[in-house]
Amino acid sequence: MSRASVSPADVKAATYDAVVVGAGIVGAACADECVREGMRVAVVDGDVIGGGATAAGMGHIVVMDDSEAQFALTRYSQQLWQQLRPALPADVEYEQCGTIWVAADEQEMAEVHRKQDYYSQRGVPVEVLGQDALQSTEPNLRKALAGGLLVHEDGVLYPPCAARFLIERAQAGGATIGLGCSVSQIGNGLVRLDDGRELSAGAIINAAGNGAASLTPGLAIKKRKGHLVSPTGIPDLCGIS
Repeated sequence: MSRASVSPADVKAATYDAVVVGAGIVGAACADECVREGMRVAVVDGDVIGGGATAAGMGHIVVMDDSEAQFALTRYSQQLWQQLRPALPADVEYEQCGTIWVAADEQEMAEVHRKQDYYSQRGVPVEVLGQDALQSTEPNLRKALAGGLLVHEDGVLYPPCAARFLIERAQAGGATIGLGCSVSQIGNGLVRLDDGRELSAGAIINAAGNGAASLTPGLAIKKRKGHLVSPTGIPDLCGIS
């Protein structure tokens, strides 16, 4: 698939079925799905495809269980990526490597067993690892951890390239893509660009990431920053817990 050819001039002041504000992973997925439903779609972004929060994300395709709603959404997302996997180009780097929830002591192992029961009852393949199995699976973890839970179908991918793939697929289906199109205002069926152009749409999808709250006041979106260390493939890394 060729790289998307886009410029601010590609987006005309016109009427669309849907205008997606933001060309990150969320906006790209929304645009792709709208096109697949036969909608006339425009995507606008003030920067590049897969920038912003998408470029900063780790791309962890993980099932979570803080609530039934969260579980249903994350599991469904994981299954959609599994279905899409054969079509993904190599630079998306999709790998179903699994996740290990590590338990430091017996109290945390009780949570491992709770998660095992919860996931197994809902059809998610998991495996409880004892102390020796955990050490064998991830030898760079510190010694004497109690064990963990291996969730086999969790995976990782490279979000910017995944966003590009979805944008290109949407574009191939007829979507109009405008990069360098900063949005000043949305609402009442209109998307107003900084240069004064207005796009009208039956649906406006605010997928502007960290900037979403400035376009839709009241959204509880806050910037977050964290750090992760992956010990796999780093032979001399010790003391990870």
